[in-house]
Amino acid sequence: MRRGWVLTLASLTITLVVVDLTAVTIALPVIQADLGAGLAEVQWVVDAYAITLAAMLLPVGVLADRYGRRRMLAIGVTLFTLASLACALAPNAILLDVARGVQGLGAAALYGTSTPLIAAAYPDGPGRAKALGVFSAVSGLAMTASPVIGGLLAGLYGWRAIFLINVPIGLLILAALRGRISESVGRGHLDPLGSLAVTAALFAIIPGLIHEIPWLVVFGLALLAVFVAVELRSTRPMLDFGLLRDRTFAVGAATTFLMLASMLGAFTYLTLYVQGPLGAGPVEAGVRFLAFSATSVVAAVLISRLVHRLPMGVLIAVGPGLIAVALLVMTFPAADPWIPLMAGLALSGAGLGAGNVISNQVALTAPEDRLGMATGIVNALKQIGTAIGVAVLALPYGAGVRTMLLVAAALAAAGALLPLGLLYGRRPVAAGRPAG
Repeated sequence: MRRGWVLTLASLTITLVVVDLTAVTIALPVIQADLGAGLAEVQWVVDAYAITLAAMLLPVGVLADRYGRRRMLAIGVTLFTLASLACALAPNAILLDVARGVQGLGAAALYGTSTPLIAAAYPDGPGRAKALGVFSAVSGLAMTASPVIGGLLAGLYGWRAIFLINVPIGLLILAALRGRISESVGRGHLDPLGSLAVTAALFAIIPGLIHEIPWLVVFGLALLAVFVAVELRSTRPMLDFGLLRDRTFAVGAATTFLMLASMLGAFTYLTLYVQGPLGAGPVEAGVRFLAFSATSVVAAVLISRLVHRLPMGVLIAVGPGLIAVALLVMTFPAADPWIPLMAGLALSGAGLGAGNVISNQVALTAPEDRLGMATGIVNALKQIGTAIGVAVLALPYGAGVRTMLLVAAALAAAGALLPLGLLYGRRPVAAGRPAG
């Protein structure tokens, strides 16, 4: 297996996933006008992709462990590429929404296999940490640059160009996979009933949170309880509960959830605040937020150098700790509100960049044959955390941006305090082994 190719292809795939998650948003008004779509149909252009991506991460990760991560990546790239072409050719909003759902399924395979393939190519040590730092830096840069990319493509060539550009990139990845990437197989079992229950639960919980439908959230939580009950009774469970008994993995996953809920939830309302009360236009807002993206990339590279030099409890706390401080800095009174806001954006970008590297490292603390499952859990929690953060912070934002920032800072601070148990508690149980 050629390490350089693995890292390059993993970086390309994560760029495709992230760009298509956010770049389309800026083109929604153009899509609506061109297709004559209603508001609900346009909302599902984003939601169909995001919800399918989040809901399918765990099942796809388990399938990748069982049947091969390179094989699952190839299937995912094929689906993603064909769905992108279907999106570009969609004659109406309904078909565009359906194609976006299929694209989200392909994206789940891309997202869920990239990190395990990096782990298979790079043995545990400084080399792997550096590779994860580069991978996370690319992801952070793609996240913040994607609205600009989407705006340029839609403005110069039309909204369909956002999807058409994926086709040659997808074909390039498929060509590079042949002969350059070795297969990586783990040990996974997809329980049909458990898989159906957890997928249906996430398909209910996430849109229920996004669209503020309480009964749908409750229904999803009930399905989640069914999933846990089925897995506990199964002789061949899909989910290895030994992962959750590993304190490092459990605390790291929970901290990742809180970090994304606080930062990306707050980020949603900060964009409204910047373009509303502060009066910035879309271009100025994009330029201002470059402070966030720049420090995210730098922090991702720097934290990767410390992975094997600091206790894991400290490393897990760095990201949410920086974000908590950053959100508090934004609340400071100033004659020019841009001063604390820009300082906070730079610091929060550093927190998210560092946190993303460590969350990937946490997933790789799982046994080699469970990396797809572990990555699926962590990445699903990122998506769910973002959705819950947006929903939870809506109410305090109604009371004012400062109130929203304080609540978000409290969530991030909880994520920073949680890893203290790793420093002062007993040693974590090895994943897959019984506690005690």
